[in-house]
Amino acid sequence: MKKFFMIPALMLLLVACQEEKDELLFKGSDKNWTAELEVIVINGSEKNLLEISYIGNDKDSIDSFNYFVENLNRETTFGAENVNLEKDGSYRNNDLSSNSPSTTLEDTFNITINWNNHSESFQLKEK
Repeated sequence: MKKFFMIPALMLLLVACQEEKDELLFKGSDKNWTAELEVIVINGSEKNLLEISYIGNDKDSIDSFNYFVENLNRETTFGAENVNLEKDGSYRNNDLSSNSPSTTLEDTFNITINWNNHSESFQLKEK
């Protein structure tokens, strides 16, 4: 009889320990760049994973670039200066995080990328 009661108790404990997780994906591109922002909300914390790729000609001419991302619906911004592309023409930042989740599916982000005396801006929208 004790085993009968332990099984539901264990199942309830396992369900209670599972993570609450939501993933939002925002994408956009322009002539020379494409970007993807994945927002992961886990148990009340928000983590942003950003990937930027150069799709223009002559990626080897880019020594470094700067980017600035702004949430157009909220006062949330982040960016970096003097970052480098990988050999495949991409840049990934997996270290962006926030303690209080605020991003929703209705949000739109604007990204500005500056490189080699050029600048390009475009929107990242939910996909």
